[in-house]
Amino acid sequence: MNRREALKVVGVTAILAAVGAEAKMKEEHMNRLEMKPKNQAKMEKGELKHSPQVTIKDKDAKGYTLVEITVGQGGIVHPSTPDHWIDFISLTADGKLIGKSTLEPEISRGIASFAVKLDNVKTLTAKAGCNLHGIWSTTVSI
Repeated sequence: MNRREALKVVGVTAILAAVGAEAKMKEEHMNRLEMKPKNQAKMEKGELKHSPQVTIKDKDAKGYTLVEITVGQGGIVHPSTPDHWIDFISLTADGKLIGKSTLEPEISRGIASFAVKLDNVKTLTAKAGCNLHGIWSTTVSI
């Protein structure tokens, strides 16, 4: 086997291992239900803790706007412990995926930011996945 073939095998093996680990984690530790607050106007503490807060900054010289997403609202920040954490944050613009950040327990916090060209964009939707309490969304109109 030459070097190129060996690298291909190693790469494929690593990809399969990552996919297998992610699938196992989803089966054993992840709640993937789409969640919604009972009353959007008056969210409870647990709902505030899981709902993404979207902050839109100023546009830069190249036309990109920084969009910051923090999981937790009203001064409540979602925890990041070995048993309870935000495992991903994603952002869509008018239904088109802009990006997705994968987060690890304990060493990361439920915060992500994306530089986005918002020309002609009407809505942004941030999603955050809590391993225990499902996927929470916030949509803002621009």
